[in-house]
Amino acid sequence: MSSVARFDDWQFQNHYQTHPVSVESKLSFADYGRMSTQHRAQGRRWVPPFAKNGKQLQRVLLVRVWRYCHSATPAPENIDWQQLNKAAQQRVLSYYKIRATSPTIQKEMHAQHVAAVIKCGGYLQLQAACAYRGWLLGENSVSVGESLGISPNCVRVILQRLRDIARSLGYDCGQPHPTYRSKRHSALLKKAWRQRKQTGG
Repeated sequence: MSSVARFDDWQFQNHYQTHPVSVESKLSFADYGRMSTQHRAQGRRWVPPFAKNGKQLQRVLLVRVWRYCHSATPAPENIDWQQLNKAAQQRVLSYYKIRATSPTIQKEMHAQHVAAVIKCGGYLQLQAACAYRGWLLGENSVSVGESLGISPNCVRVILQRLRDIARSLGYDCGQPHPTYRSKRHSALLKKAWRQRKQTGG
């Protein structure tokens, strides 16, 4: 008999089971809270199918950096990633400027972005680090942001843009959320933007 403990993820799902926290189960709320945390352990997060394919993920990352440098110009099949990364690095450090009249929060975000690119060793490396840690390691946006020196929102934006590129390339991105690009989704984005402008955050 195996000595490795095995746990049933659905032990509290059936109607004939006792309540998770009860006299019968002999579990406290603290015990049940820790069980919920374990259920959300690393590796259990949803991963878009294309991210599990090394070639597809590599292509998405290259196209992302290409579009950052060349806007709408179609990306060629064969891309010298080192030259492309160098061009992206140059744009981050010198080409893209923040106007003196821009809000303080925008200047801080730009400075944070430049610092993160330098820390990772390049623009491509920053994109790849977000994809690898957020999808393949199963880390949430908070932990990814803390490790890379960027905000959780910036992490989510990077991953969303990578998914958009993958979708434009015809790769499998999984089933989008029902509110994706819906009127409700747009309304929530506008509401969040107004709140950030009012609070200065």
